[in-house]
Amino acid sequence: MLPLKSNASIDYPENLLWVGLGIGIFYWFAESALHVFILQEGSLLSQILTRDLHEIWKRSFTLSLIFMLSYYAQIRITERKFNDKILKEMEAKYRTLFEEGLIPIFIIDSMGHFIDFNRAALEFFECRREQIVGRSIWDSSIKKDSTLSNDSFLSLVSSMSLEIDYRFHDKIKTLMINLVPFHDDSGHKIIYGIGQDITGRKKMEREIQLAHTELNQIFQTASVGMRLIDREFNVLKINETFSTLSGDTIESAVGRKCYTIFKGGMCHTYNCSLKRILKGEKDFECEVEKIRKDGTPVSCLLTARPFYGPNGELIGIVESFKNINELKRIQEDLRSEHDKLRRILFHRLEGVGIIDADYTIEYLNEPLESELGECKGKKCYRAFRGSHQPCEDCIMQKAFLSGKLERSEFNSASGRIYEQTYTPFSESNGQEKVVVTLRDVTEVKSARAATYRAEQLAALGELAAGVAHEINNPINGIINYAQILINKNSHNSEVNDIASRIRKESNRVALIVESLLSFARRERQYKIPVNLNDMIDDSLTLMMSQMRKEAITVKTDIETNLPPIFAVPQEIQQVFINILSNARYSLNKKYPDSSEDKIIQIKAKFLNSAKTTDYVQISFLDYGTGIPPDIIDKVMNPFFSTKPRGAGTGLGLSITHSIVSEHGGKMVIDSLENEYTSVTIDLPTASNAQITGNQP
Repeated sequence: MLPLKSNASIDYPENLLWVGLGIGIFYWFAESALHVFILQEGSLLSQILTRDLHEIWKRSFTLSLIFMLSYYAQIRITERKFNDKILKEMEAKYRTLFEEGLIPIFIIDSMGHFIDFNRAALEFFECRREQIVGRSIWDSSIKKDSTLSNDSFLSLVSSMSLEIDYRFHDKIKTLMINLVPFHDDSGHKIIYGIGQDITGRKKMEREIQLAHTELNQIFQTASVGMRLIDREFNVLKINETFSTLSGDTIESAVGRKCYTIFKGGMCHTYNCSLKRILKGEKDFECEVEKIRKDGTPVSCLLTARPFYGPNGELIGIVESFKNINELKRIQEDLRSEHDKLRRILFHRLEGVGIIDADYTIEYLNEPLESELGECKGKKCYRAFRGSHQPCEDCIMQKAFLSGKLERSEFNSASGRIYEQTYTPFSESNGQEKVVVTLRDVTEVKSARAATYRAEQLAALGELAAGVAHEINNPINGIINYAQILINKNSHNSEVNDIASRIRKESNRVALIVESLLSFARRERQYKIPVNLNDMIDDSLTLMMSQMRKEAITVKTDIETNLPPIFAVPQEIQQVFINILSNARYSLNKKYPDSSEDKIIQIKAKFLNSAKTTDYVQISFLDYGTGIPPDIIDKVMNPFFSTKPRGAGTGLGLSITHSIVSEHGGKMVIDSLENEYTSVTIDLPTASNAQITGNQP
């Protein structure tokens, strides 16, 4: 408890005037009784109601004195009660301030033991009230102050402060206490302690000191020479590396002008690093020639940066010097080796390049540059494949791991196919690199793929012919039986209706089989007049079932009686099917489910010109994923495909473009990514086309 004592607990009479009045009345009766029973002067009533003026005056005077004394006593008691009330309020207020204070507050006796404390003190010591009462201020402290560990605090100065470290479990807290001597109401000497938890501050001070020590150690053990210079060109500090580099000791260098130590050609010039930093530059770096104390020249890479004080003012600069004599020698060796290598590789007919371990192209000879363009300094996966990240099956990394030549094939960003070989080697500085050779095998692979596709189509033709023969016989029987039922039943009968539907669907099956057989029949490679209306219908017949299943709507706007073109029917049909297949894939990728925009529009019209060749123009428009602008020029290259591996060969549009070109036509692709793709084909009419194939 706080050492505050008062008489606030005494009970005072509420009103002494009534007490005085009572005493006066008692005195009146007592005086009357005295006259009756002692002086034998009449009856008690006559004495109470006496008319003796002397007696009345004496009694009245006495009553007045009693009443005045009561009145005076009442005033004093009222004042004391008011003072006691104020004292109680002040004690309650100060007790509240004491108890609810945010900082630890203690009351300590002359022996250094805790008498009282507030809630913040309990939180600091992490204990209950009964656990701290009577404890010494030194209990739980790590190190006692010899001047404060005596039995009495009264020998200390009138006030002082001290810092005490306390250990609690696995942590240490620091408390700064201001001690103020005081006397309680009973005259006992006590000490007030006002504490402050400075654990965080002490921790920060230790961290700052540790950081300063670490920075100084880093400065002294840095692999580059470093020195600190103030605004007046005075050297404030240097490290051991700088001392070794310059030939000056630390003791002899500190305090001298910077231009007298490790002199160079930039001293006393505009390019002085200190002058440039003082003029506002944030950093400065250059290659300089410096002179050691013994006169030996040293080539250094100089880096200078501002050095700021604690208030943000510019104190000077920090310079670092890296000895690059050895580096320059290595660079000369590398330059010589590179020159030799370039002379050897320059005359190779194959594309040859050098790539470092970071995938950066350092060198490429003329054949490779003519093939890929200027790509020196670019990443190999960007230049070769148009990718934004290294390949998963990187052959170059395999060559580094095996230490042997590695060979593979890849599709470049331009759509060409290259056979690549990687031969690892190490530079004189230990840096690993590879020599890559590229050989264009696009035409060879294309010829092989075309042959393989032709063989597939031939096999498909044989299979289709057999399937058509097996299907056509039962289909013809179904059609004939359906016709018999139609003939035997009336036009409005249910049997006639069902038989008509059977005949209709059977005819559709027969038409599909005939279209499939026509598409697969590759033995006739000569050009004949072809009706484009029939070609478009046959292509849609083959694909319409799948399109309906995928909820794709086909809209056609085809002029009737289009003039015939001179073409190989199967090849033109292949062109249409390839384009429709790509449109299907794009729509299904953008709209996995049904959508009102899942549409393919087919238009065909005759382009008549008096000055140029007459053409029939066929356009296919879909609102699928579109083609990115950076690859639209590559989609007709052999083996270039945007589909996932296994979903396409990359030959569809290439073959389509070749067929259109062989027929004297042209093919144009227009697309906007995520919006639409339009493929337009112009084919010369039969009256203008030149007959290039065998004819019947």
